[in-house]
Amino acid sequence: MSGRSTWTRSRSSVSVRGVSDGAREPDDTDEEPRGPRVTIVKGSPWTITGPRREKWSSDEFVAANAVDIRQVGDPVLHSPAHRPRLARGELESLIARLFASMVAARGIGIAAPQIGVPLRICIVDVDEAGIVAIEPEVEWVSEDLDETSEGCLSVRGLYGMLERPVAARLGAVDPAGKRFTIEGVELGAQCMLHETDHLEGTLYVDLLRSRVDDLFPVEPPGPGEEPRPVSGQHRQELEPSV
Repeated sequence: MSGRSTWTRSRSSVSVRGVSDGAREPDDTDEEPRGPRVTIVKGSPWTITGPRREKWSSDEFVAANAVDIRQVGDPVLHSPAHRPRLARGELESLIARLFASMVAARGIGIAAPQIGVPLRICIVDVDEAGIVAIEPEVEWVSEDLDETSEGCLSVRGLYGMLERPVAARLGAVDPAGKRFTIEGVELGAQCMLHETDHLEGTLYVDLLRSRVDDLFPVEPPGPGEEPRPVSGQHRQELEPSV
């Protein structure tokens, strides 16, 4: 799932300008502190945090492990993924490649099919949660819905306005086969649902009401511009101030 960029208006529609549609969210010290948007409610998932995150985010590690992100139209993105049957070492090597590829693309989530591996594995990294979910299943979603922007590393150069539940619960297993449950709100829920959709062979563009009215371009940033979120924004937040 893509993260941040900045907006401009193009003709009568909104477009977004940024480093890419896969940019991470910036820190904003002017905003009041917010609670976590992804929360562990049961078990202890395998997370990419602390020293592991520091190592796996380094330029050297990313250069050695990142692979290209598959783009819309690639068959691996449009077919359901399979249950992983890998040895622990193979699984951890795959997760490392997956995370490095997400970092290189400046994403906040990624699923294995996006690097050409048709297995049911994804990473939810909103607020740098770094949660690795194997065979994830959506257990519950809220009745309340909200329409926000959504980008994808596999749909380069575009973002859409999509209605999704504002909260969700996900059950999965870690690399050792132990079950855990996480809950997400707002962007956290959006990311969880976005990544599990990937494992079913579904992209967010498949869920849009209209690719004419609800799909917009992401443009390169202007000189000195700071990227802003491309995912999780309301239409009015993407409008330029007058």
